[in-house]
Amino acid sequence: MSDVEVDMRNRKVTVINYTDNLINRPFGSIESPTMADLENFLEGRCFPKARANCQQLLLEMGLEHYDPLAIIMKTHGRQWDDYNWILFDGEVFDYEKDIKLRE
Repeated sequence: MSDVEVDMRNRKVTVINYTDNLINRPFGSIESPTMADLENFLEGRCFPKARANCQQLLLEMGLEHYDPLAIIMKTHGRQWDDYNWILFDGEVFDYEKDIKLRE
C-alpha cells in the first residue's frame, strides 16, 4: 500500500510507501517519482492505447479520447492479473463488494 500525492500546479509527485515489497509499490524502487513516472504508472494500469477495441471501450466509459487518468478514475486501475487498485481522495469503497474482480 502507498499514498501518492500529486501537486499538478508544481508538477510534483510525493509517495509514501507502506511496504518494502517493490511489486506492490506504484513506482517500485523509485523514492522520488517524477510526473513522467506517474504518467507511466497510470498508463500501465490501463488497457493499451493500441488495443483493437480501444475506441469502443472509451465510448462505453463515456470518454472521447485515450486519457490514462480519466480511465483510471473510471476503473480504479483494477487489473485481472493482480490485486492492486487505486482509491482517490474522498472515495470510500468496500474491497470485497466494489473492487475485487475474482476469487
